[in-house]
Amino acid sequence: MKKPWVTLLKLLLMLAILAAVGWQLYKAWSATSHVALHIDWRYAPLGLLGFTGSMLTSGLVWRWIARKMGDHNPTIPLLGAYTFSQMGKYIPGKVVLLLMRIDRAGRFGMDARTCTLSTLLENFIYLISGGLAGLVGLAAYFKTLQAEGHLWVLPACGVLVMVLLLATHPAIFYRLVDIALKKFKRPPIDPAHRLRMGQLLGCVILFLPCWICGGIALWASARCLDAALPASAIIVLISAFALGVIIGMVSLLPGGALVRESVLGLFLVVELMHLGLDHNTAIQHATIVAGLQRLFQVTVEAGLGLVGSVLTAVPAREKADAVRG
Repeated sequence: MKKPWVTLLKLLLMLAILAAVGWQLYKAWSATSHVALHIDWRYAPLGLLGFTGSMLTSGLVWRWIARKMGDHNPTIPLLGAYTFSQMGKYIPGKVVLLLMRIDRAGRFGMDARTCTLSTLLENFIYLISGGLAGLVGLAAYFKTLQAEGHLWVLPACGVLVMVLLLATHPAIFYRLVDIALKKFKRPPIDPAHRLRMGQLLGCVILFLPCWICGGIALWASARCLDAALPASAIIVLISAFALGVIIGMVSLLPGGALVRESVLGLFLVVELMHLGLDHNTAIQHATIVAGLQRLFQVTVEAGLGLVGSVLTAVPAREKADAVRG
């Protein structure tokens, strides 16, 4: 039987997460509901669908990594554990996210070590894939960066990707993991459950739909303001979305708030000025679009988090019996 203080702690943590998600929704709505511009909500379903595809892609890649590491428990409830745990990122540090995932995935038989390592690998690969996607957009802005004296951004982003790629190499990553496990008096990872470099690079490609869906969602957010961005702009917006997400991710702020919007805003201002808007108007439009995409994203995360909560809500003992059965 669980101790009362453990149940109380989980309840308080859940209330804190719900409050954080609610605050993000409130801020995003406030940024879009008191403006003089007309918002065309007909594009909202496409924005919501795009963020749904982005999140499910990440969940499927995480599940694939865990399976390659030897976990063969049922996929659907584990995806529920993934979407449920994503709400934990609104508590700074991302530790809560991992603890929530370990708890919910463990109800279906996934051990804590596999869950932790697969999550670490997913995040490393996520950053690498997003960095590569971001480089495409930055390259498209080469002349703009050159004119403003910001060409250093290109090599800086490239160096970051190379460092992460090097750290993810099996010979380095698992060496560091084994050292950490040894300090905690845990056995090393079974060689049969270690991913090869080709599999890791395959994961980088598997993340591509995540950025494409995010770019489409960002384009839909812009269309809500009737900004006549051409379909070709989606390529740049894919890069903008990828860079915004990964820079916001490493910022350690709840959900990458403000950091992500700032990155997206820089790309949006340039694209909107290409349409003939003056600088101040472009900034105003970009700010509202950034608020809209945050509204769509948090709505999707809250919705999928609720679905994940339902899928993983059966008591742990019943889960264990179901797995054994």
